[in-house]
Amino acid sequence: MTFPQLFDALLSTPSVFAHVVRCFYFALALLYTGFPSGTPGIPQIGFEELSLRVYHTSLLHDVGWSSLPEVVNHPAHEMLFELHSAFVAYDHLHAAVPNVDVSQVGDIVESIVLHTSEWTTCNSSANQFLMALTVDFDAGGFNGSGIVDYTQLFHPQTVAEIERAYPRGDFYNAATAVVSKEFAQKPNCLLSHYPGGLGAFEKDLRVGPIVPGNTTGRRSIRVPQKDPRLHELE
Repeated sequence: MTFPQLFDALLSTPSVFAHVVRCFYFALALLYTGFPSGTPGIPQIGFEELSLRVYHTSLLHDVGWSSLPEVVNHPAHEMLFELHSAFVAYDHLHAAVPNVDVSQVGDIVESIVLHTSEWTTCNSSANQFLMALTVDFDAGGFNGSGIVDYTQLFHPQTVAEIERAYPRGDFYNAATAVVSKEFAQKPNCLLSHYPGGLGAFEKDLRVGPIVPGNTTGRRSIRVPQKDPRLHELE
């Protein structure tokens, strides 16, 4: 898949694109606190290296949701959506981002595969931990899934600023459509392990912004424009 095709895939559903970018900025917010320095169970890694891995992982973790023919017709399209996204990401990284080495690709792809998995103890790479954490936070907000006390991790002002820049839009409908189809076609999917199943997932997934009263009218996503933050995907 060429970079223009990948960019089209990321933007094919604007609310999903906004979701993946929010996840990236939530992860950056945690990185700037010093994570993973001294975090139990997390192998240590430098900021520059980790931010590169988080960048690619965040932007690509839901690329399998795209309706673009190159994604829909990918050989992995019948797999779980986490695996589908991971294989599309794997192919893209090897073909279009030669400066990312095999170790980095491995961590990025594995983190995409596991981004919906929730563990009560941590024995993950820093990248995988951040991806799973930020996806869960963006989906459920400060209530989340109950595994982590997000009030200890994210300041409401930071969250509000990120949400204003990249509004939630109709992400609820986009996400529930994909997940409902996944449950129907693959009853043994990874998300089938979500406590309470599909009904609980749909209940926990936020419809509106995480920060109450945080409107989405201050800035909109201009789909035709190439986001400069995507330069490293070229």
